[in-house]
Amino acid sequence: MNNPLDLDSVITTTREILAQLLVMDVADVDEHSSIVKDLNADSLDIADLSFQLGRNYGCTLPKTSVLDHAVAVFGDVSDLVEKGRITHAGVELLEQSLSTFAPGQLRAGMQPADVFAATTVRNWAVQCYRMFDYLPATCPECNADQARLNERRQVVCGGCSARLTPMEGDEISRNLVEQFAASRLPETV
Repeated sequence: MNNPLDLDSVITTTREILAQLLVMDVADVDEHSSIVKDLNADSLDIADLSFQLGRNYGCTLPKTSVLDHAVAVFGDVSDLVEKGRITHAGVELLEQSLSTFAPGQLRAGMQPADVFAATTVRNWAVQCYRMFDYLPATCPECNADQARLNERRQVVCGGCSARLTPMEGDEISRNLVEQFAASRLPETV
């Protein structure tokens, strides 16, 4: 099913939520601002942001980090994190995650905490937006295959207006890690 959200609108909503949470003017919350470094948000603010975005759009954003999903999938993550530092493969995995880190935003040698600190307003908005790339193929109520936004900006079926929800964020993240793992398996002859 199509993703009916508009990324610019999700970015605006993310900026508004953060401005409210951090008691700031929305004009001071740029989409490229680091939520931790530039806006001085803490882990509770980020948990609130995740909850507010999920409530606003009707989705459940990931609660588990991509690297924690990688531990579950790979077992041994020494190809992704070596001596407490993200490797080139780790950067590649993070760039392919729901947050879609921009090229150059992360670099090999960063500590995992540095990745968290580098996360921007845009990364959170993109993560929320991309969740809706994982809607059911057809509406569970009427089998229509088109989604739209209703007057309250909720994602609904284009046929019967039933509320649609994407897969859970952690399920999507784990699937993306599994796809990354599969793409890195050595080819067998």
